[in-house]
Amino acid sequence: MVVDQLVEKLNRGYRALGFQTGVCCSFADRLHDQSIQNKRIKSGHTSLLWLFLLLLTSTSVLFGQRPDSTSRNRARLFNESQSRLDTLPQRDSLPATNPYKLSNDAIDDKVERQAADSTLALLKDGKRRYYLFGNAKVNYQDINLEAGIIELDFENDLITARPIPDSIGRLVNYPKFNDGTQEFTADSIKYNYKSGRGKVYNMRTQQDDIQIIGRETKFIRNMTQDTTVGDIVNTSKAIFTTCTHPEPHFGIKSNKVKIIPNKLAVVGPSNLEIMGIPTPIAFPFGFIPLKTGRKTGLIFPNDYEYSPQLGFGLRNVGWFFPLGEHVNLSVTGNIYLKGSYGLNVASNYNRRYKYSGNLNLGFDSRKIENISDGSFSRSNAYSIRFSHRQDPRAHPTNTFGGSVNIQTNNFQGRVFNDAQNVLQSQLSSNLNFSKNWNDKPISLSVGLNHTQNTQTQEMTINFPNAKFLTQSIYPFRKPGGRQTWYENTVIRYDAELKNRIQTPDSLLFTPETLEDAQLGMRQRVNLSNSFKVLRNFNFNPTANYEEVWYMKSINRTFDDTNSFRVDTIYNADSTAFNLDTTFLDFGTVLTDTLNGFASYRTYSVGASVNTRIFFTYENAKGFLRGVRWEMRPSISFNYSPNYLATDYFREVQTDTRFPDERDIYSIFEGNIFGAPPQQEEQMAIGYNLNNIFQAKTWSRRDSTVKSTKLIDNVVVNGRYNFAADSLRWSPVNLRTTTRLFKGVTTVGFSATFDPYKRNANGRRINEWTGFRGILPFRFDNANLRFNSRLTVSKIRALFQGQEEQVVTDTRQRNTRNLNQSLADGGDFLSLFENFNISHNLVFRWTTRGAGNPEMEVATNAINCQGNVQLTQNWSVNVGNFGYDFVRNGLSYPSLGLSRDLHCWQMRFDWAPTRGTYNFTIQVKPGTLDFIKIPYQRNNYDTFNRF
Repeated sequence: MVVDQLVEKLNRGYRALGFQTGVCCSFADRLHDQSIQNKRIKSGHTSLLWLFLLLLTSTSVLFGQRPDSTSRNRARLFNESQSRLDTLPQRDSLPATNPYKLSNDAIDDKVERQAADSTLALLKDGKRRYYLFGNAKVNYQDINLEAGIIELDFENDLITARPIPDSIGRLVNYPKFNDGTQEFTADSIKYNYKSGRGKVYNMRTQQDDIQIIGRETKFIRNMTQDTTVGDIVNTSKAIFTTCTHPEPHFGIKSNKVKIIPNKLAVVGPSNLEIMGIPTPIAFPFGFIPLKTGRKTGLIFPNDYEYSPQLGFGLRNVGWFFPLGEHVNLSVTGNIYLKGSYGLNVASNYNRRYKYSGNLNLGFDSRKIENISDGSFSRSNAYSIRFSHRQDPRAHPTNTFGGSVNIQTNNFQGRVFNDAQNVLQSQLSSNLNFSKNWNDKPISLSVGLNHTQNTQTQEMTINFPNAKFLTQSIYPFRKPGGRQTWYENTVIRYDAELKNRIQTPDSLLFTPETLEDAQLGMRQRVNLSNSFKVLRNFNFNPTANYEEVWYMKSINRTFDDTNSFRVDTIYNADSTAFNLDTTFLDFGTVLTDTLNGFASYRTYSVGASVNTRIFFTYENAKGFLRGVRWEMRPSISFNYSPNYLATDYFREVQTDTRFPDERDIYSIFEGNIFGAPPQQEEQMAIGYNLNNIFQAKTWSRRDSTVKSTKLIDNVVVNGRYNFAADSLRWSPVNLRTTTRLFKGVTTVGFSATFDPYKRNANGRRINEWTGFRGILPFRFDNANLRFNSRLTVSKIRALFQGQEEQVVTDTRQRNTRNLNQSLADGGDFLSLFENFNISHNLVFRWTTRGAGNPEMEVATNAINCQGNVQLTQNWSVNVGNFGYDFVRNGLSYPSLGLSRDLHCWQMRFDWAPTRGTYNFTIQVKPGTLDFIKIPYQRNNYDTFNRF
């Protein structure tokens, strides 16, 4: 009788909610089968979801057990209800056509529920309430609800979720809601599943990197079929912050906030709150975008600054534009109240399996006041940076990629103050397109390259730069059979077109720069072979032909008009005077540029012979197990004709006092491929001897024999010209390189010895030096270099005998080693993992005229760079710190100190020689990083001391 009453009450509740018939105990099974027949949920299914996902727990509500005084009654209810269930058809025996008719409001997917402790149904005064206790979870499609207790009140159409006390009375398992796009936690949740309205107390959710905390939140769910209308959330006493601490260290607090999830938050009157203390910084209203993914929006300035020269200013304020699926664009600017401004356009693009890259265009205009006379001047600078990378899978034969970095008026040095930008004096670009033909031995490349010195402002641009070349072609080779020596003859051809622009960067975009461009084309043919003679010698004959075309040439003439100056010298009483005439020059050489086609041709033939000789010493015991000396001697012969006898060279007088003296010049001087060699007939034999010394040592650590290079190379080379009428021997060059202390220090030595004497003016004369000691040479000059670079990895390799470890993720490395050092008493050197010290020392010996060699210290400088992680929160950044012992001065020191304040960071940077500093406390990078307290002085307001 009791079971009949319960079933009847539950069925009345189902019919009231739109179901035609049903028995509560088999209701979940019938719903599951009916969902296979694609019954669709009506509008408002999200609100009804909360009802059904708990209603379906009723199949376990009647059967749940709880250790209280009603357990025996519920056991009896279970037995009686089970006897009635036995008379019903089982799930597996249901007919193909379901005889049970369901309402059109029925849900179309399975509801999963779980409770760690128990479920309970309370029926009192005709009111039905159902509970899930302990880690309660209800899942429907992509919607999940978790809480300590989940309660369903059928009479009031309410769902309530709240935490549950643990064994010591502490609340745990706070409600957590997730629907695939939204996730939040709260102290408690109340929701009316019919009206779609609810309340959330102490809600905490996250949109991108913004944490939203609301004390009391009301939300209204869209119950209509209009998908353009979203849910609306109204909250009071809300805080917007990027701090993840349970008690945020800062935030923008507002009493009234309206949120459209994943779209926008409209904030009423609000103010900045730090450590729970309101600040005077207030906002009358605001809009905070909450849409995930790429979106158009304002880029807040990352710097607020004041400069006596520039005035108050904002840096990097602008707008972001997503251009389609693959391209982003941001436009930012720097604005100062005294008239200076800057503009930067940056774009990133990426197409999977195709290409990726970025483009950055910068413009900076500074209006500077001359304090002495009150006048103003304006200086402009430009920057073009472009990088493109093609995926190797994009095209089998075509490749395009590279980078461009062109600046004018030292753009990076005037806009930035860090050591990397200030000290970088050499800029370069290289952008190329290449094409290969799979069925032909040819290839083509077209590109742009550029070099620039930011100190001298000299710039060289080669564009267009095209090169066509062939692969190795064997004209005498026959298919199959044994190859003879002449079948290894190889022909190679290449043609190159270049256009060069050389100009100061400030004149880059002027018409005169284009008029002075150098255009030329060069073709080369190389014929070579290689075969062995006498088994151990490699013989390599070669022949080279070169032809160069230009559209300009020069012609020089001599103007014998003398320039002089006349001074009038008066006597003391001014009664008489004399004329003093002083000649300033004795004629002038004039250079005219001739437009029109001009060309020259050169050729040379030669051959070389080389081999390898080994000397070894072996020892079966002891530390030194063997030494090997490898010699690589080579002898070459080269012939080229006398080009001075051709029309490529001409003579011009240079001084009226010496009419018989002439200077020789080439009509192709100054062109892009240069001029023919200014030399007479060459018939020379060259020699080159390379020596390599290696040793084998016994390692006690792992009982193995290891090979070590003692000296990387010792190279001696020179030449003898049979065709010269004097000075046939060239100077003898010697160079050697070795590494010490497991690669910490690299030692390089180079020297030049001359077999001929020099006169008092330092010019070589055709007179043999004779023997000086054991060598028939005169010492000319030498350089000895010591380059040392010390890192923590190299220190370990030096003292522990381990290989140097290369770690790319320095942030994780520092954190790992720092935690080990602080917590486990790890190696103190781990604090300096991202820190290095370098030292360069160069000794130079030179001979001036016929005197004795003089020694000088050409370079002696020490330099430090890197980060030192003092503690988990404190770090020192050494952008650059060094001392030049030759110049007796610091080499642009750049120091920084930073402190991690959880969601804030404090930083101080100082460049004393540049006169700049920067002190900032700001929110860590993110949506709210515009909240900062800056104090700085830039390079336009420098002073001598800090």
